[in-house]
Amino acid sequence: MAERGTGAPARAVWRAPVEMNALETLFWRAENHPGMRSNMLGVFVLDRCPDWGRFVDRHEWSTRIAPRLRHRALEPPLRLGRPFWVVDRTFDVRNHVRRVRLPEPGTTRQLLDLAQAVASTPLPPERPLWEVTLVEGLDDGRGGRAAYLLKLHHSLSDGLGAAQLAAVVLDDATSSVGEPALPPVPEARPAVAVALLTGRLAKNLSRVVPALVRAAGGIRARRGNAKPGFALPPVDRVADGLMSFARTTLLPPVPASPLLRARSHAMHFDALEFPVRALRAGGKAGGGTLNDAFVAGLMGGFERYHRHFGLDLPAVPFLIPISVRRRDDLPAGNRLASTRLAMPVSGLSPVERIAESRRRVAAVRTKPVLRALDLLTRPITPLPGPLVRFVFTRMFHGNDLIATNFPGVPGEFRLVGARVLGVSPFPPLLRGATSIALTTYGDRCHIGITLDTGAFTDPDAFVAALRDSFEEVIALAPRADAPATTA
Repeated sequence: MAERGTGAPARAVWRAPVEMNALETLFWRAENHPGMRSNMLGVFVLDRCPDWGRFVDRHEWSTRIAPRLRHRALEPPLRLGRPFWVVDRTFDVRNHVRRVRLPEPGTTRQLLDLAQAVASTPLPPERPLWEVTLVEGLDDGRGGRAAYLLKLHHSLSDGLGAAQLAAVVLDDATSSVGEPALPPVPEARPAVAVALLTGRLAKNLSRVVPALVRAAGGIRARRGNAKPGFALPPVDRVADGLMSFARTTLLPPVPASPLLRARSHAMHFDALEFPVRALRAGGKAGGGTLNDAFVAGLMGGFERYHRHFGLDLPAVPFLIPISVRRRDDLPAGNRLASTRLAMPVSGLSPVERIAESRRRVAAVRTKPVLRALDLLTRPITPLPGPLVRFVFTRMFHGNDLIATNFPGVPGEFRLVGARVLGVSPFPPLLRGATSIALTTYGDRCHIGITLDTGAFTDPDAFVAALRDSFEEVIALAPRADAPATTA
């Protein structure tokens, strides 16, 4: 790979935390549990296929601007504490870039089938947790198009951070600046990894040993051999406290739908697209925001799908990730809170659904709720792997829907000369019946839908129900604010 010493100056290095936070640790350690694989996938449709050599070079450059793309996870001794990120000394960008060609006729459905297969394949844990795929042969009656699949493990970043990372790889479409200069390779220093592990071990011993001494003193006190002192609370009391807190913050407040009870751990991808202005205007006409219009469209889709099977669904239990990212946070990593809602479904008009969304989402944006996920995950991470996976899966058990929206890449972009036409985000299921994400690009809302086909036995009917529901929300807007929709 040629070293490029000329061209546009490199961007500032995209800095990232050295240690995983508690939530990222759970994503990482629950990876091998059925249904808990945490791969995120972005599907970027391109107007043409970029040159392969330039494509590979661009990702080599990106790994130097964003060194996290060269980092692998390093576990501390005995997995006590959270993993670190260290430079992979054997890193080769060619292990992370692929290209494939769709069979003829190269339809969007074939692209989505390929994307769901890519997303369901685990990433090698000994390497940096990302990969990209250049998809050639996307025609779909329009000719000459291509696609770019960006796959990240959730322990690397949340959706907002992933959008920021995509902006590192892509070029502003309005810029006339040439190829950027190639920054130096991030230095891999084994001494740093040894120092991190040694420091972690010392830190754990400094905490564990005094705690054991205090616990032993408490036991002797209870036996009458010493004055009462500090004692660790019984394990059952700690577990009861955690579960009580979880019930009020994370666990489903209403029963899951009987129609969606099964899980197959097999994914189905689909996508919808609507004008930003139209969906925002529909939300405003109902007294809400774009997010309220999004939630209302989802609720209407759930109602229509259940009616399709002759069932009445009073309410949907669903989980909402909420970004708590601050201006001074580093770009990479997960800055998420999470809360669960019971959203009424049956018998509501689109306006009433928008109003319910506005009221209920506002009610959970309180400081205790936004801190709940962090408070729950911190004491879990030092536990043995099987117990971590069990607790993590229980946290997500029974949620029929995980719904999230985040700002997309601002402006219009190119990938080594190919213009980006649209971006669809596909979040992991995490034991949900469906996980749905909305992001924006240009003047369009792009909605990525990840379904468990055990829960949704008729995916096409559900997607059609969602489309009809969103169009019903858009129809609330004044005609001037509601241009024709595209799905």
